Amino acid sequence: MRPLQITLEGFSAYREKVEVDFRDVEFFSIAGSTGSGKSSLVDAMIFALYGRVPRLGGNAVAPVITAGADVARVRFHFEVDGVEYDATRMAQRTSSGGASVKEARLQRDGSVIADGPGEVTSQVEQVLRLGFEDFTRTVVLPQGDFARFLEATKSERQGLLRNLLGLDVYTRVRELARTRAVVAQEQVASAERTLQALDVPDEHAMAETVKRLEALEKVAMELPQLEKKLVLAQQSHDEVGRQLSELSDAQSRLEAISAPVRLEEMEEALSGARSDVVDSEELLANADAAISGIEAALGEMPGAAELKTWSTAELRRDQVQRELDELGIEQFEKSVSEAEHSLASATTNHAQARSDLNDARSVHSAHVLAGTLTTGEQCPVCRQTVSDLPELGGNDELEKARETEERQASALDEARTAAESAKTAFAAVEAKRDQLLEQKASLDTDLANAPGGLEEVIARQSELSDELRRSKEERAKLDEQKRRVQRALEDLVEASRKVGRSLTEAQLSVAGLGPPVPEADDVAVQWKELLTWRDTRLEEVNEQRKSVEGARDSAARDVAKAQKALIDRLETVGVAYEGSAAGAVATALERTRTLVERYENALEQSKELSTAIEGSKLTAATASALAAHLKANGFEQWLMSGALSDLVTGANALIGQLSEGGYSLHSDDSGSFSIIDHRNADEMRRVETLSGGETFLVSLALALSLAETLSAKGGAGLEAIVLDEGFGTLDDESLDTVASVLEELAGEGLMVGVITHVKELAARAPTRFEVSRDPRGARVRVLQ
Repeated sequence: MRPLQITLEGFSAYREKVEVDFRDVEFFSIAGSTGSGKSSLVDAMIFALYGRVPRLGGNAVAPVITAGADVARVRFHFEVDGVEYDATRMAQRTSSGGASVKEARLQRDGSVIADGPGEVTSQVEQVLRLGFEDFTRTVVLPQGDFARFLEATKSERQGLLRNLLGLDVYTRVRELARTRAVVAQEQVASAERTLQALDVPDEHAMAETVKRLEALEKVAMELPQLEKKLVLAQQSHDEVGRQLSELSDAQSRLEAISAPVRLEEMEEALSGARSDVVDSEELLANADAAISGIEAALGEMPGAAELKTWSTAELRRDQVQRELDELGIEQFEKSVSEAEHSLASATTNHAQARSDLNDARSVHSAHVLAGTLTTGEQCPVCRQTVSDLPELGGNDELEKARETEERQASALDEARTAAESAKTAFAAVEAKRDQLLEQKASLDTDLANAPGGLEEVIARQSELSDELRRSKEERAKLDEQKRRVQRALEDLVEASRKVGRSLTEAQLSVAGLGPPVPEADDVAVQWKELLTWRDTRLEEVNEQRKSVEGARDSAARDVAKAQKALIDRLETVGVAYEGSAAGAVATALERTRTLVERYENALEQSKELSTAIEGSKLTAATASALAAHLKANGFEQWLMSGALSDLVTGANALIGQLSEGGYSLHSDDSGSFSIIDHRNADEMRRVETLSGGETFLVSLALALSLAETLSAKGGAGLEAIVLDEGFGTLDDESLDTVASVLEELAGEGLMVGVITHVKELAARAPTRFEVSRDPRGARVRVLQ
């Protein structure tokens, strides 16, 4: 595995998005102050691949999310055997305060090959051929974990070597061999069970079966002739049976013919019914003629509505005339004349009274004037001097004249009122007269076309209407009578047709027996001819039946004889006759042939099974032996021992160089590590006694040797190694030696990365990634 690029956001110290590109880099260093986020870059790579961070332990996710953020995203672009992959994971905080991986995806050359946290981890392990633990022991050595491979248990170390060296192929081969052995053993058991279940015949059974087959084949050859005889006898018997059936059918059909009831009375009844229909039609025609005459007479008269209108008009005219006669207009004229005369007299009298009143008033005025005169003074009227005063008398005439005038004026008013009343009354009577005269004139116009003797005409019309109603009622009765006799005739005609149809049906029922051809049209005559022929034909049929019944008995004996010959022949080969000899023989032949074939197949299968059993036993033995050779404590152990020896040898070369021959690493037969202290008389001591710096150097030597060994043996293909811290425990000389070794490895094609506080070591790397941190989060700067 070779890192190409890491992109992270919201992950640990990296609040904002940061990209670090490792393309075209062979030896690099990641440096920075404590807590700046150097190791977080390695954590991000491991998290993208496996969804875990070594420093956190277990599957804890929440701590990787930047404080104050809700989501952490990591995308790791890497290369394996020339193929590029992208591993992406996103962690998100939960409402409970924890966090979980919400998105995980693995892509190869742009195509998604795994989706979901578990599936991505599983696919990564297949691609890298390394699990989480193995990856953090070999490819990326996290801070504080340099000694994990050195201090691992024997089983852990063997498991890592098995995965790294690809030795699991031998495990798969061993399992396949075991499976092959089990399958072969099961095949042996199955074949033996099948062999035991086979019905393998002995020589006698086989010979008897073949003999029966030959006998059946001989019977099958004879069978057509035997069956032919039986078939011919059966056909003859069937033919006689058919003839007898035809005669029985003819007898039944002849006996079924019987004459209809009341055949001879039917014609007489038909004649009477036809006569009744004619009579009823004649009576109905007479009734129609009478009705037509009455309707014609009524048609010549005015309509009833018109006569009624005329009658009403005539009555109204008479009433108008009576009202005219009762008006008494002459009396009203006389009253007007008298009133006018009285008005004239009253007018004259009133004029006279007014004249007398005026005269009286004049006299009264002179008298008043005389009373005002004074002797010697001038008269106001004549302007002469009054010499003597006139003698004055009384004033009664004026009062009388006034009373008379008032009385005459009152009389005049009364006369006027009376004259006006008379005129008003006369005008009303005159208007009434004019109205009645107008009505009479209108009625005279309406009655201008009325016939004379209107009452007699109306009475005649009423008589004719009553007569028409009675005639129609009588016609309805006659019509009902006609329908009755018509139905009776139709019933008789239908009965006659039924007799004719029954004759036709009887003739058709015996058409094949040669019934007589009718010469008369009378159905009754035709029936008599048919009945006579029936009796004669029945006698002939009875005679024919007697003859055919004898032939049937003879044919039945021939059938029984042919059938017995066939049954006897079938019994010689043990075949039961159940209606079809050919079918029974064919079935027996098929069963016998099948039995012979089964016997032959059983013998052949027995041979094949025996051969298969021997072959499966050999396969089982071979597979079991191979599985035994490939046991973990056998061949695989030998391979891992050699690999561990090579690993220790390579590590010792580096340890010798790093320690200037001070000590070396030793692995015993059990695979446990120990240290040989050359400076102390080659004392053998446990690896736990190494100082911090010594432990780092040995672990580094093991890691580098492991990378070289795997590269040489073509195992998991370690193309990069990243070392996180541990260099601070080295002295300057050891540090220089380590740097030189790392430079040599980088020059041989292995990508080497170091994460360190040691500036001298960081400066030795051609590519340096400097990590710094501010309030916005960690930053990465590339220094060349």
